[in-house]
Amino acid sequence: MDAQQTPVNSAAGYPGGMQIPGWELFYKGKVRDLYRKHGDAKQMLMVATDRLSAFDVVMNETVPDRGRVLTHITEYWLEQVADTIGAARISCDPAEVPGLPEEFHDVLRGRCTWTYVADRVNVEIVLRAYLAGSGFREYQATGRLWEHELPAALQNSSKLPSVLHTPTTKAEVDEPITWAQATELIGDPKEADVIHEVASRLFETAAARSAEAGVLLADTKFEFGRLNGQIVLIDEVLTPDSSRYWPADSIVPGQEQSIAWTRKSYAPTCVR
Repeated sequence: MDAQQTPVNSAAGYPGGMQIPGWELFYKGKVRDLYRKHGDAKQMLMVATDRLSAFDVVMNETVPDRGRVLTHITEYWLEQVADTIGAARISCDPAEVPGLPEEFHDVLRGRCTWTYVADRVNVEIVLRAYLAGSGFREYQATGRLWEHELPAALQNSSKLPSVLHTPTTKAEVDEPITWAQATELIGDPKEADVIHEVASRLFETAAARSAEAGVLLADTKFEFGRLNGQIVLIDEVLTPDSSRYWPADSIVPGQEQSIAWTRKSYAPTCVR
């Protein structure tokens, strides 16, 4: 399939799976396709498709330009937190990707990220400011949020006493673990301390910025890796796929909340 055959701007959206001469499509995730140039194991091209997934199920339908929106949001937040932590990504401009045929630039503009291949930390760093989703179900069953003691009589969507870390494994089905177990999986207590501190600071920054736009950041997850001896952010950051955002002016205690959308918060930075 060449660039002209790829339905990027069609009503059907871009389902992914495009073949690029000189590149290998070596992995298809729920939403992203990963490519590498033949003979280059240190860098890769991450392409956000318009595929839609929920609860680890990939839908048959696509949402046009969804991948571009996810890419823009991640790039926005990476720029916002650049003073706190670096990232594995190099550029989201296809013209800056070495060896990428020019005829594919328009197809991939806004949905691709050229990135270093980091040594992934095999823990998902989940932070929660509100009780929702699997966290609320755990509280209903045990009165706790896994290792964290909580007050009695909290409701769905209740604000937690503080932002809590509830890490999980990185697997086909992510399993909740304690921070002690997360530290063991990370393998270095000092690195674990850095990840814990940085994740907390990122959440605080993102929550404050979102609140300015009338949006509550209820929870999110971060993924980290090691690159040249440094801890860096990898994968998507603070997107609707990895975070729960609520409209701040319409929270109804005890109920599931609506998804928050805002036009003014995230200006596209990858469309050149």
